[in-house]
Amino acid sequence: METENLDIAAALGNTETEDIEVWNMSLYDQLTSLEGRINRLRYLVLNILALVIAVVYAIVAGLLIGVVWVITGLPEFVIDFLFGLVLIPVVYITYAITIKRLYDTGRGGGWITYAQALCILLIIWAMAPVGSTIEMSLDLITSLMGIPLGIVCLFFGGDTGPNEFGPDPLG
Repeated sequence: METENLDIAAALGNTETEDIEVWNMSLYDQLTSLEGRINRLRYLVLNILALVIAVVYAIVAGLLIGVVWVITGLPEFVIDFLFGLVLIPVVYITYAITIKRLYDTGRGGGWITYAQALCILLIIWAMAPVGSTIEMSLDLITSLMGIPLGIVCLFFGGDTGPNEFGPDPLG
């Protein structure tokens, strides 16, 4: 891909091809890296993919933790805590996707801190006992906190051309 873009640049008469930075990110990097940028469509598709992965992962983890619960007889709050710990990778993937989208819109600093606070609350929510007042409160808080991030990530256009966070994902 990069060599094709360099060939096109050379054919157009641009001999300074070493300054061209091409967006090239593997799926693994898109899901786990905290560097680079992704556009709105890629953000939406990656979130759908992350949701599918999260559902399958949560079902498998829930079954395994349920077996541990039956075998060991641990108290329910310990099982809830373990389930919250097991879901940390899913929250991280969502966080990484969101950070790259915020970078595409040129947002950093306070927006990143806001996303981190939301992720911490989501992990606490996953650790809260099912049906508890804490869980219900965190349902409301995390839902309301997710709205501004969702609006920025889905409806704000990305910066045209490279910005301080990397090359334009649209080329």
